[in-house]
This record gives sequence, structure tokens and C-alpha cells, in this order.
Amino acid sequence: MRTTIDLPDQLMKQAKMKAIQEGKTLKEYFSEILEHDLSETKPASSVPPWKELQNTGSAQHLSPEDSGFEGYSGPDWNHAVQVNESKS
Repeated sequence: MRTTIDLPDQLMKQAKMKAIQEGKTLKEYFSEILEHDLSETKPASSVPPWKELQNTGSAQHLSPEDSGFEGYSGPDWNHAVQVNESKS
């Protein structure tokens, strides 16, 4: 697939130099970098994000994936909630 991107001159010069040093075409170099970057998985942090933010302010920048509950298979949060309906 062909596409056009606009890169800063200095960044393009660095990419060309790196490709030459590695004996690759610019297309091969960019393809490998993108493939590598897109295939990386985020390392699991041992500390949940909300603990890192404790007493630091807003958590607006956190996404749902940062919750630490990804793949959680424990009991539902409301397993002990009882509902009292009126008998009117």
C-alpha cells in the first residue's frame, strides 16, 4: 500500500542514515519499526495505576484498560447486594 506522510527533515535524515547503516531500504526500515512497535504488548505492571496516582491528583488521563481489572474473572462486585422491593 502506498501512503504519504509528512516528516520533519531532520527525522527523515536520521531514518535514512539508520536504514543505510543497517543495510536496508527505507521501506524495509519503516516497515520493521512499525511492525515491531505495533506488535509490542504493554508489560504488566505489578502496581495498579490507581496506587501510583494516590495523592497525586486527577486520573483523567487513564483509560479503561489501565484499570487493572483486564481479564478479571472473580465474583461480580454486587454478589452480596440485596434488593428490597416494596410490596405495594
